Amino acid sequence: MSALSAPNRPRSVTITFWSVIFLGTWNLGRAIAIGQQLEIAKVLGIQPDPRLRLAGAVLFTGLFFVLAWQLWRRRPFSLHAIPITIVGFTVYETGIWLLFAQPPRNWSLWLITTFILIGTFLFSRWALWRAAQTYFNYEQ
Repeated sequence: MSALSAPNRPRSVTITFWSVIFLGTWNLGRAIAIGQQLEIAKVLGIQPDPRLRLAGAVLFTGLFFVLAWQLWRRRPFSLHAIPITIVGFTVYETGIWLLFAQPPRNWSLWLITTFILIGTFLFSRWALWRAAQTYFNYEQ
């Protein structure tokens, strides 16, 4: 099979792949935005420290893109690594919302964000385990 031909992958793995790419792109956009506003945030004394949020966004950008690449290459460890990373991102996001959002004005989205991320975790766990025997390389 040619490197440019369409991969024979289950639809559930394809959806998981694109959701991991979306989360990586979301964090990349967040890292760019925080990086551009770093000086303003420092002057305003925003909590948590914007450098912490920038480091988190860069970390999750790298993790999600590396995991998407490993899923593309059919690496079996991505069966566990993708759901664990999504859970870590969910805990990080929910913690930031709960600890630093000013009530009640900014609390309206943390619940829906958390439910969406938990749904993403559950779907990716189901999708990857469903396709585990037919799609992933266990020889390497």
